[in-house]
Amino acid sequence: MIAVVDFGAGNTRSVLRAMAAVGAEATLVRAPAELAHAKRIVLPGVGAAGSAVAALRAAGLWDEVRARALDGVPFLGVCLGAQLMLDGSDENDAPGLGLLAGRARAFPRQDAGGPRIVPHVGWNTVDFIDGNRADAYFVHGYWLDPDDPDVIAATSEVDGFRFPSVLRSGTMTATQFHPEKSGAFGRALLAAFADGRLDQPRPVASARAWI
Repeated sequence: MIAVVDFGAGNTRSVLRAMAAVGAEATLVRAPAELAHAKRIVLPGVGAAGSAVAALRAAGLWDEVRARALDGVPFLGVCLGAQLMLDGSDENDAPGLGLLAGRARAFPRQDAGGPRIVPHVGWNTVDFIDGNRADAYFVHGYWLDPDDPDVIAATSEVDGFRFPSVLRSGTMTATQFHPEKSGAFGRALLAAFADGRLDQPRPVASARAWI
């Protein structure tokens, strides 16, 4: 069973529908005990980091999600869920789950070489480290900044500012984009997560592995 963590984020049901579309058995979980039998975990999310952390803690999910991921349960963080996998966020100075060392940072100001349009919304190219490319849908105002560059599997660029868009470490995957909104590529990624192709440490970080 794939557990889609439901803490009130707006995209949980769209993730559930996308999982169903690729033939994956997934269910929304709202309580820590429901995670006990999960074979895989998806942490989706839209909105502000601070309120997401508060909602996860209020539901008693924060510690259990972290424990299960650290135990090696295959884990996928999507957008805000991906940012929460890091140690913390510039948004609301929110703490993170600490699954990956690093921080979710605000885009730099335009006068410091940052993007002209924040939040970054819409379709953009995902450039994998092996040179393959795919298109995905983004909605975010903060970006993933891991301490270890080796966990960066793909990057994207907006207004000349390049940022990581996929992180991979062991059985953990973080996507800054929304695979549930990213057409064939997004469905292929979700299918690869569901059937175990992303379970191996540092799998081929290529679109070929998913499409």
